[in-house]
Amino acid sequence: MNRQVLPLIGQPVDRVDGRLKVTGQARYAAEFSYPGLVYGVALGSTVAAGRVRDIDTAAAEQLPGVLLVLTHKNVPRMPPPAPETPQNRFTRATPLLQDTAIQHHGQLIGFVVAETLEQARHAATLVKVSYDAAQPRIGFDANVRSAYAPAAINAGYKTDTRRGDLDQGLRAAAGTVDAVYNTPIEHHHPMEMHATVAAWEGDNKVTVHHSLQMVSDAAPAIAATFDIPRENVRVVCPFVGGGFGSKILTRDNAMLAVLAARLVKRPVKHVLTRQQMFMVVGLRQHNRQHMRLGADASGRLTGLGHDTVTHTSVHEEFVEQTGVISRMMYEVPNSQVTHRAFRLNVQTPKWTRAPGEAPGSFALESAMDELAEQLKIDPVELRIRNDARTDLDTGKPFGSRSLVECMRIGAEKFGWSNRSAMPRSRRQGHWLVGYGMSAASRGAPHRGASANLLLTRNGRDVRAVVEMCATDLGTGSYTVIAQTAAETLGLPLDKVQVRLGDSALPPTPGSGGSWGANTFCTAALAVCEAARQQLREKVNLRFVREPSVAELLQAAQLNEWRASNTATPGADIAAWSHYAFGANFAEVWVDEDLGLVRVPRYLAVIAAGRILNPKTAASQIIGGIVWGIGNALMEESVLDERSGHFVTRTLADYHVPVNADIGDVQVLFAPETDTRVNRMGVKGVGEIGITSVAAAIANAVYNATGRRVRDLPITPDKLLTPIQA
Repeated sequence: MNRQVLPLIGQPVDRVDGRLKVTGQARYAAEFSYPGLVYGVALGSTVAAGRVRDIDTAAAEQLPGVLLVLTHKNVPRMPPPAPETPQNRFTRATPLLQDTAIQHHGQLIGFVVAETLEQARHAATLVKVSYDAAQPRIGFDANVRSAYAPAAINAGYKTDTRRGDLDQGLRAAAGTVDAVYNTPIEHHHPMEMHATVAAWEGDNKVTVHHSLQMVSDAAPAIAATFDIPRENVRVVCPFVGGGFGSKILTRDNAMLAVLAARLVKRPVKHVLTRQQMFMVVGLRQHNRQHMRLGADASGRLTGLGHDTVTHTSVHEEFVEQTGVISRMMYEVPNSQVTHRAFRLNVQTPKWTRAPGEAPGSFALESAMDELAEQLKIDPVELRIRNDARTDLDTGKPFGSRSLVECMRIGAEKFGWSNRSAMPRSRRQGHWLVGYGMSAASRGAPHRGASANLLLTRNGRDVRAVVEMCATDLGTGSYTVIAQTAAETLGLPLDKVQVRLGDSALPPTPGSGGSWGANTFCTAALAVCEAARQQLREKVNLRFVREPSVAELLQAAQLNEWRASNTATPGADIAAWSHYAFGANFAEVWVDEDLGLVRVPRYLAVIAAGRILNPKTAASQIIGGIVWGIGNALMEESVLDERSGHFVTRTLADYHVPVNADIGDVQVLFAPETDTRVNRMGVKGVGEIGITSVAAAIANAVYNATGRRVRDLPITPDKLLTPIQA
């Protein structure tokens, strides 16, 4: 009981759930089973606009094993959803199959349930659908002229902002950049596809195993959809095989499984196919960004314009906050940042890892590189000269901002001084070698969360169980929560168990927006401190040192103690602007004859406050870098503008990086103390890792080849075709 417990927060502890995962004992949504389990397959529209004229289900219904073919013809009537507000956007009802309107290709129009998956899939092929098809609005260029100013953009940011006089700032500049950058439609594609298992008890109580990021929000959404009490819905999701934003909402595919289970009165399992994941679970929209930069001869920015035009769906509005990074990143007196959107018969875009910042940083940081070359100033030095100590977008001081430190550390460790400013000046045989860098920022929000703690003592053996409705998307939530609890309680790490992913547990905001680790761990800290304080009040003894909870339980002659607590953001958190910052450095090799690009070396330096676990945090950053390399070099969802179907619809043609594509990736964390963001001084690292990666790669490709590619991805054809004026 008196065993010394070393500090655990900040240590590179192995994942506490690692053994479960490598032995196959970590259960994901599709791995839960029930007696009498049956299988569902969703039907998708094969046109992008119009109406369903008729659905003939007779052949499918006659197939052996088929229990239900659900369409608009036989679905129960459901009330329309409440108007969307910032408070209910994740929890409002989702009516299903209530009309025949078709808004995009692949829209779910039916659901087949059968005894086996094979029977359900076969039956789905027998359903005959006829349409009154309409001409869809698909092409970007064909519809961009209909762009309008949306009322708001993602996360509640203002659609447009202006400061000073941009035109005057550009006229006063010694050097200017005026360029357009395009980032294409991209898809999330987590390894674990969207999966749901739903089991009802009667018609009024349901348990749903569902792969998602926001467990606390799923239960009220299901309750609202099926008009049952919130307490009668339990959502269980102990492990998630990646989400990247696609699993924030409880979508139609999950709700159909819940509805079907209610109708057939048997548990139903539904897993989307990889092809369906291109059509119904969101995407990152195509962003066309017009950048204008101006600076005086010393490199001080005089003006910045960042105008984004993008698409949303015909039935719902979602616009990434693409230009927001340009509002706060650099010190510039004159700026204009705008967002415009137009409607297409394509599914609604939704949150994708680092929404807004990932595409926006490509344009901003590429333009900064172009400006540096024009002014003949080193790209690192140009950014340092324009470092902002105040968030000009909000007028608030930064809680902490270590961007300059990140760039200086990165430049030294990477060997940036060896870079030649002259493009095409380094080669290895037929490979052209280039260096590129970029600066990165990502908001570091902190939110409130609750937790339970159970302490048990059996003689000298004391154990703790921490419970909260958080999620672990493979990010290490189990581990960092356990580290926080173990150190606070004075217990060895192996004496702490963490229970997550169950809506019956105390609520948390789930995983998203880079708030997960700091929010969950602050709640764990709060409940452990509350338990210690409560036990101290029960013990009338003086200790020569701070006692562990084991000593307190023994002194109080208790074998069990329970505590609950809620941690909320500090009262003064809104007085500061909270961001994580980083610097990216890339070395690329470009085959002069084939246009192939390789990234043999990459370095990221990240300032994200106190790092809870350098091993899991570095893993997060590496994952972001890998995706960023994919953004830069290969990822693109291609639409057939005649039908609205994606030409790229499997991982055979939607290319993502594999091990052979990734060279040596190094992650360093810049020392940073920030007690303004939360008590623990922790910022999220889930999204800063992908931000600006594509720009660093593009800047390195320019340094290697002299070709500036402004339209992602950077594919061989763009490096081999003649340079256009």
